[in-house]
Amino acid sequence: MDVLTQLLYTISNALLVPVISLLLAFLMATFLYAGGLACEAFHRRRSAATFRRFVGELKSTPRRRVRAEQVPATYGLPRKAFRNAAGDREKTLDDIELESERLLGRLGLGIRLGPVLGLAGTLIPLGPALVALSGGDIATLSSKLVVAFTTTVLGLLVGGASFAMHSIRRQWYMQDLNDIQFVFSRLEEHDVTNSPLG
Repeated sequence: MDVLTQLLYTISNALLVPVISLLLAFLMATFLYAGGLACEAFHRRRSAATFRRFVGELKSTPRRRVRAEQVPATYGLPRKAFRNAAGDREKTLDDIELESERLLGRLGLGIRLGPVLGLAGTLIPLGPALVALSGGDIATLSSKLVVAFTTTVLGLLVGGASFAMHSIRRQWYMQDLNDIQFVFSRLEEHDVTNSPLG
């Protein structure tokens, strides 16, 4: 039993460096995604108003049909939809939806793995901390507890920030998909089978 306990203790301690490395990598990625979110918000604020106004005008005139060339240029998923839509409109919508899921999936990793890595980084140093406590080694105990509490904070930061960015982007992309589908339903028939905004 002592051999198995020592083996588990050794394996657990060996995992600390990979866990902290992954946590720091997720933290850096979180900062990068926060910068990307701010950049996307800036571009949306500049370019989305015209597209939203166009959609609003279409909603207010139920029988109005438009050509693809009349759809104003915008940012993000609508730009990709009306620039690359060729042939099957349903396929284009599916591709845009998959693109939004792909973008959100990256943040989903931070939501799930950030707290998991934080918890692992908290529990792993507690073993050596308890050993140090039983031996009266206060310095080692203190250093291990600092690592434990710091990784907890970082894990929660990654998870919380990822969740906030995921929620904001999910709202953006759902609105985009809804508007794209609506505008597609108002395109003239020859634009459904031709490449809009080639």
